[in-house]
Amino acid sequence: MTGTTAATARQKASGGALFTSDLAPDDTVVADMARSPHPHANVVGIDVSAALAVPGVLAVLTPVDFEGILLGRQLPDEPVLTSTVRYVGDGVAAVAATDQAALLAGIAALEIAYEPLPHAVTVNEARTMEHDIHTGTPGNVARTFRADRGDWDAAATEAVAWAEATFRNDPVPHAYLEPRATVVRVVGDHLELVTGTHFPTVLQEEYARIAATWGAEVSVVTPDIGGSFGAKWEHPTHLVCLAFAHRLRRHVTMVSPRRDEMLAGRVRLGMQISMAIGADADGRLVAKRTRIEADNGAYSGHGPTVTLSAAIRSDNLYRYDAVSAAAELVYTNTVPSECFRGFGYPQATFAQEQLIDELAGRLGIDPVEMRRKNASRTGDKTIHGWQIGSCGLDLCLDEISEQMTAHRLTQEHDCGTGADPLVEGRFRTGYGVAAGIHAISSSAYTTGMDLDNVVLTPMADGSIVVGSGEVELGCGTVDTMRLIVADALGLDLESVRVVLGDGRTGPHGLGSFASRTTFFAGQAALIACTELDARCVAMEEEMGLSNDAGLKEVIAAAAEQGRLAELAVTATYAPTTTETPDGSGYGNISPAYNFAAHGCFVTVDTWTGRTCVERYWAAHDAGRIINPVAAEGQVIGGVHQGLGFALTESLAVGSDGTVLNPGFLDDRVPTSADAVPIEVMFVDTSEPNGPDGSKSIAEPPIIPVAACVANAIYDAVGVRPLHTPMTSERTWRQLRLKDLRAHGAKP
Repeated sequence: MTGTTAATARQKASGGALFTSDLAPDDTVVADMARSPHPHANVVGIDVSAALAVPGVLAVLTPVDFEGILLGRQLPDEPVLTSTVRYVGDGVAAVAATDQAALLAGIAALEIAYEPLPHAVTVNEARTMEHDIHTGTPGNVARTFRADRGDWDAAATEAVAWAEATFRNDPVPHAYLEPRATVVRVVGDHLELVTGTHFPTVLQEEYARIAATWGAEVSVVTPDIGGSFGAKWEHPTHLVCLAFAHRLRRHVTMVSPRRDEMLAGRVRLGMQISMAIGADADGRLVAKRTRIEADNGAYSGHGPTVTLSAAIRSDNLYRYDAVSAAAELVYTNTVPSECFRGFGYPQATFAQEQLIDELAGRLGIDPVEMRRKNASRTGDKTIHGWQIGSCGLDLCLDEISEQMTAHRLTQEHDCGTGADPLVEGRFRTGYGVAAGIHAISSSAYTTGMDLDNVVLTPMADGSIVVGSGEVELGCGTVDTMRLIVADALGLDLESVRVVLGDGRTGPHGLGSFASRTTFFAGQAALIACTELDARCVAMEEEMGLSNDAGLKEVIAAAAEQGRLAELAVTATYAPTTTETPDGSGYGNISPAYNFAAHGCFVTVDTWTGRTCVERYWAAHDAGRIINPVAAEGQVIGGVHQGLGFALTESLAVGSDGTVLNPGFLDDRVPTSADAVPIEVMFVDTSEPNGPDGSKSIAEPPIIPVAACVANAIYDAVGVRPLHTPMTSERTWRQLRLKDLRAHGAKP
């Protein structure tokens, strides 16, 4: 197999990685888009003559050049360039030029006339607006979803205690380090698209169908990626660059400025979640009701399945007798939504885990014991049909309980030392705990395609090239694949090279998402290693080598005799225990499931509302850990990303649809200065369906974080956070409201 070797963690850290913009040819054309200043409007005219007259401008594209093309695999609704803009930043026209100065001048010279339309920047506004954001969507509802399991009425009568509330989550930008970038290299009628994406071979199939109507061929190559977290799938910028490259027969590059990434990138779905949970006198969870309104933004991305996930998947963490879930995905005239690490679980967990704590308090049960009593276990079939294989949730809860108990003793011993009488009572401390569950991949994504392919290609020097259609998103895929193959074949790491995401020569890959890459690609690699071993044994006998000949010796002999190609192996892993869920989401969607329990210790400043996370403990059931250093790094990174979601990060949109904080100075993403001491624990489990007993660790660390911090805030100051991010101002307002109520005043 040919292709570019994906960078290892060491190579990335030392500056050896090559990202999309690094691969732009010297003679590349530069391109960018003219974006709408209106949240909702018809484009009634585009005059490109002045732009084309700018020296250095080579071409202009308008919506007519992409007529009939809509992006969105789950709900096709996004034009490449649009004649009806649906958010501030929507792409209306595109310019290609010889240099950046000409490009900016060309975009400024475009004369675009708009007819403003009614707009909605909140779900409530969209539901009551008479004008459809997309034709044929009454109430601007893109999708509805409902699931009812068990006998709700019977289960509800068993409940002696209920906890219920309405929770809100703001939309959050993905905040990856590498802006969205696209390079198209032209070789005759062949267009090679180089871009960071989760699913290069699937994207290649999609774009190849479009390019075929132009008389062109397309291949997709994914280089090293500087972060994504769920944002980088198909995108209008890809097709704009492909179209320019085909028209001009020139290489084309587009790198989005950071401001454009904030204005026209993608965000985590904002949600309003109304939830009620009932328990019997013994603390057994008997019934749960969930109602969700999700903010889809202008276009859908993975909004439909993220909303479904938020509505039902956290139910599988516990043994409910009955659940009732309903959700609506609503269009608004704001930045389009997309999946984001955790796939709806963090929003739902923020609600569920707070209500679990609330019930525990009302029933006088320790919060950890409340979870242990109701937790799903090995061998369970959950209320939504998930078949739980290995499950170490009880072990995770044990670890968190032990850590928090030990820390409490330390705090009690230090209590009162050095207290300032002027601020006595200002700072209050609290502990929080939360649990989480996550699926590995999902058979709901693409019917019949939840599988993985790996190619092993022996080289004449005795090394092995591992080829996969998946990509490295920063989770340590390259190093983990090298470890798996080297261990299985008895090779040193330097003898294993990994090539990922090359649509030209690599095998088909569904994509790196849903924490599936190590599990699926790892299993396919092990199958391939077994087959390669078998072929080497057979060839060893044919060539008369000694029985103890090593793998490298067999490969060398095969190379000398011109038989090296006979040792190349392609293997496929497809789980046999999964099923495609029905329309309500019922079915075993994954071959294995991850579990986690988190705990934290916080200080809340009652004068300002500021919350400081002082200590954090994260216990995970990820099966056998293949790459301990990378796994620990994933947890530490995921927790800090979760703290941003919990406390500071939000996309602020004004009433006119304008993004008010288009940059990291105003979207407060945690930095190294905000780092929190985190203790990571992996419990001892082994997953029978996983490669060498492993599961995965990519997404689960973010899931319990916001709920864990919220429960600690409540423990500290007695107010229940209902809205992320839990900013200082929001907590301060809750504390003032609490004080007013305590004194009998009307809020």
